[in-house]
Amino acid sequence: MIKQIVAMFLFFMAYYVILSRAQQTAVKVFMLGLVAAVLKLSEGLTIENISRVVDFNTIGLLLGMMIIVSILKNTGFFQMASVYAVRLGKGDLGKTVSLLMFFIAMLSALLDNVTTLLIFAPILFLVSDAAGIEPTRVLVLGVIASNIGGMATMIGDPPNIVIGNASGLSFVSFIIHLAPISFLVLLISLRMLGREVSADRASEKGLKELAATNPKEAITDKKLLLRIAVIFVATIFSFAFHEALKIDMAFIALLGAALSLIVARKSFEDVAKEIEWDTLFFFMGLFSLTHVMHELGLLSKFASLISMIHSRVVLIVVLVWLSAVMGSLLSAVPATVVLVPVVKYLVELGYPTQFWWAIALGVGLGANLTPIGAAVNIVGISLLKRFTNESVSFKDFLRISLRLVLLGLTIASFYVVLMVFMGW
Repeated sequence: MIKQIVAMFLFFMAYYVILSRAQQTAVKVFMLGLVAAVLKLSEGLTIENISRVVDFNTIGLLLGMMIIVSILKNTGFFQMASVYAVRLGKGDLGKTVSLLMFFIAMLSALLDNVTTLLIFAPILFLVSDAAGIEPTRVLVLGVIASNIGGMATMIGDPPNIVIGNASGLSFVSFIIHLAPISFLVLLISLRMLGREVSADRASEKGLKELAATNPKEAITDKKLLLRIAVIFVATIFSFAFHEALKIDMAFIALLGAALSLIVARKSFEDVAKEIEWDTLFFFMGLFSLTHVMHELGLLSKFASLISMIHSRVVLIVVLVWLSAVMGSLLSAVPATVVLVPVVKYLVELGYPTQFWWAIALGVGLGANLTPIGAAVNIVGISLLKRFTNESVSFKDFLRISLRLVLLGLTIASFYVVLMVFMGW
């Protein structure tokens, strides 16, 4: 009983640190995870079992892609891509941002959404700089598009990977059930959020000046760009077939990173400043605390409480909204780790498998509600701080996304209820 109380105290302390936006948030959350290990709150929280506690597939994937993107950035690739993006939008800010959101969502369905934002964030910042508008708004729109796109497939975001592994549902099944509603929510978001980036004559002038520049002049090292581009494309291609290859995505990303360093003749020390170490250690601490909560049986008690709702229709709607709230406050991956045993317990009791889609949609949409709603949100805000020295408050993030999230969750609720009635 004492262990459970201490575990809950550390867990809520971690989220107090996150929600209060305290300094050194990542360090403090990581430290709380270490405290749980030192106090031996869980027998499984040891060095020997660390791979079962921390999702190193996510950590390794992030680390590898951060290295590749940092080298690609130094070749001038992103400056060149931003010019082409503005040209495609014909110098119109609204069209340019909408096109970028669409491309981000589509690529997030094929890659993981964190990797996609790492690719597009520099482009978003360059476009906002040329237009003379706040980069925070453009960044939030990019994050929202990334979460919506990632929701469409099993490999699009980390929560879906966790759900796919736990449920045994196929890659194709994820696409069939989640891609249609993801595309619908994306279209709604493009319509609703377009007004967030208003342009005046000065903005349009800046974009047209950027479009008028020669994109090839942005390239600082053409040979290196071509070589890194080949490695980058090969890495992405391998991601798409990692299940058939039976290779973890983290190994693929780290191999691509190592090859990029060799080709660029750089050491790990050379790119160390480009890596978001705070993000990596933040997730290590969070994974550790969630593992302790699970091992001490606190999550199974939560599952028993949820199962007291006997109506399947009511329960599946509750799961959509509950997972959205949990995802927005606890972050998507920890919330999913908490909810997976709950849904597994319910399915074993005879409840329909559509409950898996309920938490996938709830966590995916709820992730857009707060700055800590998903890994991509945290990474995006870290990139914003690094590139522009600005940050996004809870209030500003919520103001931009609230109406869209509420509408998306309402649509998702009707969608999963319809699936239950149709037995689909």
